[in-house]
Amino acid sequence: MADTILERVEAALHRRTLLRPGDRVVVATSGGADSVALLACLRDLAPRWALTLAVAHLDHGLRREAVIDARFIAALASAWHLPLYLESADAAGYARTHHLSIEAAARQVRYAFLGRAAQRWGAGVIAVGHTADDQVETLLLRLLRGGHPGGMWARRPRGGVVIIRPLLDLWRGELRAELIRRGLPWREDPSNQDLRHSRNSLRHDLIPALAGYMPDVQKRLKQTADALAVDDEALDALAAWAAHAVIAVAPEAVTMDRRRLLEQSEAIRWRLLRRAVGMAGGNIGRLRIVHLEEGVRLAEQGRPGQRLSLPGVVLEVREGGLLLQSLARLERPTGEHVVPERGRLEVAPFGLVMESELLTASEADVSDGATYLDADRVRPPLTLRAWRQGDRFRPLGMRGKKTVGDFLTDEKVPRLRRPRIPVLEDGDGAIVWVVGWRVAEDARITPETRRVLRLRAWWRAGDDSAEAVGVSPTPGGTKSLYSVGGGSSC
Repeated sequence: MADTILERVEAALHRRTLLRPGDRVVVATSGGADSVALLACLRDLAPRWALTLAVAHLDHGLRREAVIDARFIAALASAWHLPLYLESADAAGYARTHHLSIEAAARQVRYAFLGRAAQRWGAGVIAVGHTADDQVETLLLRLLRGGHPGGMWARRPRGGVVIIRPLLDLWRGELRAELIRRGLPWREDPSNQDLRHSRNSLRHDLIPALAGYMPDVQKRLKQTADALAVDDEALDALAAWAAHAVIAVAPEAVTMDRRRLLEQSEAIRWRLLRRAVGMAGGNIGRLRIVHLEEGVRLAEQGRPGQRLSLPGVVLEVREGGLLLQSLARLERPTGEHVVPERGRLEVAPFGLVMESELLTASEADVSDGATYLDADRVRPPLTLRAWRQGDRFRPLGMRGKKTVGDFLTDEKVPRLRRPRIPVLEDGDGAIVWVVGWRVAEDARITPETRRVLRLRAWWRAGDDSAEAVGVSPTPGGTKSLYSVGGGSSC
C-alpha cells in the first residue's frame, strides 16, 4: 500500500498499543473494501512486526451471492499464502430466536465466529476493518437511539481476546482510492444500499443532510467520538475496579451490593448496572439511558420485591441488594416428564434431578431426608411439569384446597423463582407434591400405608434453591413417619 496510508496505520498501532511484535492475528475479512485494505496493510507490516496472520470469513446466510464473496476471499488468502477460516451461519434464524434485528444478530454471530477462529488459530488478537466513517455513524446511531454515547474503542478486550481497529483514523474514501491505485479488487455488498437498515439510511441520507449545514460535519463528529472514547475508556476502567466490590456472579443470577452501588458517582453507577446486565445475560446493545436511569432509581428508592424489566433481564430489589436474572432462565418450562417408580430422572428445563424408589412401609427410613408418598393413594403414571394458573391442591395439614400460586405466595417463595417450581401430578390429574415445598394431604402416608414411594430431588449446583429437597423436621425436632415431606427445605 502507499506509504502515506501504511505509515498512518503503523502510527495507530504504536500510539494505541494495538499490536506487539510476534502477535498472532485473525483478520476479519468480509471482502469489502475496508476489510481488504486492512488485510493488505497488516500483510505489508507483518515482516516488520513479526506478525502471523490468518483470514476469517463468515457467510451470514443472508445473500445468495455470499458464496461468491467466500470464493473471492479464498482466492485472496491463497494468493497471499495465508490460512483461511470459513463458516456459514443462519443470522436470520438467530434474529428470530433471540428477538433481534438482522443487524444485531449478524454482529453477534460474526463475533462469536471470530472468537472461535482465534481459538483455533491460537491468536490473542482479532483485527476488524472499522473506519472513521463507521465511528461517526456509530456515534450518531447511539445518540439517536438514546443509548450508551461513548465512542468506538480502537482496542477492547472481548471474551479472552483483544479486538483492534487499526483503521479508525482513515476514511472509507481514502482506502478505496488506495485500493484502486494498487489494482486490488474488492466485493460490493448490495445490502449496503438498502435504506431499510438504519445505518444505511443514516449514511446515505442523514450525514449528507448534516453536511449541508456544516461541510466538515464528519470531521467534527469524529473528533467528538474520539474524545468520548477516551473518556469512556477511563470511566470504564474505574467501573471495572469498583465492580469487584459491587457485583457478584453466580451461575443463575447476578447480585449487586445496593449500598456500595449508591456510593459511586452517577457515571460509574450506570456503567456498573450496564456491566451487571451483560453478566446476567441481558442485551446491552438494546440498553438505553432511560433503562439505566430507571435502574438506578429503583436502587435508590425501591422496596424489597419491586422489580424492573430491562433488555433480557429482570432487576429485583432484595434485602440489602439487587438481583438480576436472565429472562430466558425465568420463562416457565414446558413439557411433561414421567417419573419412573424406580430410577433416576434428569429434567433439564428445571435443572432438576430426581430419584424414585418403591418400598414397603417397613423399609422406609424416614430420617434420610427424602419425601415419601403413599404409593397406593397416588395413581401412576406420575408426571413432573410446571404449575399452571388455576392449579389447586390440598397442602399437607390443611382441610381445604389452595391454588399453587397462592400457596407459593404464602410460603414467600421469591416471585422470580415461582414460575420454575415444578409440581408432581398423578394419573388422575391430582397434584401430589409441589416439589421442594409441600406434599398433598391426600398423598401423605398414614398408619395404614403399606407401600411408599420414596422421592429425592436435587437442583443442579447454582440454582437458588436448596441442593436437595425432601423433608423438614416436625415441631420438636423429631421426624414423623406420617408427615414426611410436609415442610420446605428450600
